[in-house]
Amino acid sequence: MLLLNRSVKLRLAVSLGACILMLIVVGIIGLSSLSKTNDALNRTYEGNVLTLGDLIKVNQALLGNRVKITAEQRDRTPASAITTKQEVAENDAIIDAAWNDYFPERVSGDQERAIAESFIVSLASLRAGIDDINAAMIGNDYDAAREIATTTLRAEYPKVLTAIQGLIDLNSAQAAANNQQSSSDYVWTRNFVIGVMVAAIIFGILLSIWLVRGIMTPLGKAQALANTMAEGRLDNNVDASAKDEFGVMLRALKSMEAKFSQVVMSVRNNAESVNVAADEIVLGTDDLSRRTQEQASSIEQTAASMDEITSTVRQNADNASEADKLVHDVNQQANAGGEIAGQAIKAMEGINASSRKIAGIVGLIDEIAFQTNLLALNASVEAARAGEQGRGFAVVANEVRNLAGRSAEAAKDIKKLVEESIGQVDNGSSLVNQAGKSLEGIVHGVKRVSVLMGEIATASREQSQGIEQVNTAVSQMDSVTQQNASLVEESSAAGRSLQSQAEALLKEVSFFRGATTGQNQRALPAAPRARDSQPRANKGLPTHVVGGKQDTEKWTSF
Repeated sequence: MLLLNRSVKLRLAVSLGACILMLIVVGIIGLSSLSKTNDALNRTYEGNVLTLGDLIKVNQALLGNRVKITAEQRDRTPASAITTKQEVAENDAIIDAAWNDYFPERVSGDQERAIAESFIVSLASLRAGIDDINAAMIGNDYDAAREIATTTLRAEYPKVLTAIQGLIDLNSAQAAANNQQSSSDYVWTRNFVIGVMVAAIIFGILLSIWLVRGIMTPLGKAQALANTMAEGRLDNNVDASAKDEFGVMLRALKSMEAKFSQVVMSVRNNAESVNVAADEIVLGTDDLSRRTQEQASSIEQTAASMDEITSTVRQNADNASEADKLVHDVNQQANAGGEIAGQAIKAMEGINASSRKIAGIVGLIDEIAFQTNLLALNASVEAARAGEQGRGFAVVANEVRNLAGRSAEAAKDIKKLVEESIGQVDNGSSLVNQAGKSLEGIVHGVKRVSVLMGEIATASREQSQGIEQVNTAVSQMDSVTQQNASLVEESSAAGRSLQSQAEALLKEVSFFRGATTGQNQRALPAAPRARDSQPRANKGLPTHVVGGKQDTEKWTSF
C-alpha cells in the first residue's frame, strides 16, 4: 500500500490490471462452461442421437420385411415372391449398414453390449427363417411357408424387435441423463458467474472510490490554491506532503506562487519607474512640439512666398513660350509665302512660254490658211478653164477660199491677243519677282526674331525650373517639418498614454498581496503635471491659383 501511495501511475496500472484480471477470470469460467456444454452435446449426438437413428432404421427395415412376407402369403403368387425376396434383401442391406455404423464403436456399456449381441443371434435365426419361407413361396409351397411363419418367424420376430426396442430405450435414457447433467452444469455455472460478477462489481466500486479520493483530494488543493491566487493572495499555505505525482504538482504550484509573487513585486517597482519616466517624456515632447510648431509656421510662410514667386516666373516663362510659338508660326507662314511666290514666278514663266508657243502655232495656222487660199485660187482658175465640167469644183474651191480667209483673220486676232497676253505675263513676272525678293527679306527678319525669342523662352524656362526646384525644396522642408510636428505630437500622446498605462498597471499590480508584506500595497499614481497644450500646426499648404488676380497684378508690375 505504501508503494501504491508513491505513484498515481502505479495505482492506475494496478486498478486496470485488477479489472482486466476479473474480466479474464469471468471469461475463462464462461469458456470452460461453454466447452463442457459442447462436449456434452457432442457425446449426446454421437453416442445417442446417431445411435437412435441407426436403430430406428433397423427397426423399420425389420417391420418392412415382416409386412412384405405377410402380404406375399396372402397373395400366393410365386412371381411376386421373387420380388419380395429382392426387397427383403434390400432391407437386409439397410439393416447391415445401419448396424455396422452402430456396432461396436458406439456401444456405451456392458448392458448395451449384451442386448446388442443377443440381437445379432436373434437376427441370424430370423434371417434363416425368412430365407426358408421365401424359398417355399417361390416354389409355390405356401402351406410350408405358412408353417414356417407360424413357428420360426413367430418365435424369432419378438426376440429381435424386443432387443432393438431395448437398445432404443437404453439410448433414449442415456440422452435424457446427459440432458439432465447439462442442465445441472448450466445452473452451477450461472450461479458461479453471477457470484463472480457481483464480487467484481463490488471490488470495482471500492476501487473507484479509492482512486477518486486519491485523485480528487490533491486536485481540490490545487483548485483552492488557484482560486486564492485569483483573489490576489500570494502567501498561501498548501499541504504538499504527498509522495506521488500530485504532491510534485502541488510543490510546483507553490514554487510558481512564490516566483509569481516576486515577479509581481518587480513589475510594481518597474511600473513606478515607468510612470516617472513617462512624466518626463511628456514634458520633453510638449516642449519639443511647441518649438517644432513654431518652426513649421515659419517654413510655411516661406513656402507660401516662394510659391507666389514660382507662379509669377512660371507665367512669364509660359508667355515667352507662347511668343516663341507665335514667331515660329509667322516664320513658317513667311517661308510658305516665299515658296508660293517662287511657285507663282515659275507659273508665270510657264504661261509666258506657253503663250509664245501659242503665237508660233497661230502663225503656222495663218501660213496654212494663206497656202490654202492660193490652192483654192488655182483650183478656181483650173475650174474656169474646164468650163461646164468644172463648175461644181469651182463652187467648192470658192468656199474653201472663203474658209481660208476666215481662218487667216481668226489667226490674226488670236495672234494679237496672245501678243497682248505675253506682254501682261512679262509685267506680272517682274512684279512677282519683286514680291519674292521682299518676302525673302521678311523671312530673314522673322528667322532672327524667332532665334531671339527662343533664347528668351529658354532662359525663362531655366529660370522657372530653378525657382521651382527652390520651391520644391522649401515645400519638402515644410512637409518634413509638419511631419516632425505631427510625430512630436504623437510622441507626446504616446507618452501620456504610457503614463496612463503605467498608472493602470500600478493599480492592477496593487491587487496582489505578496508574501513579503502580507498586505495590500496600492501604489499611488503620480500627480498629474501641467502641460502646455499647443495647437497642432496646419499641414496643408495655402492654395495658390496660377493666373489669378494677384498674379496678374504682380506680372504687370514685373
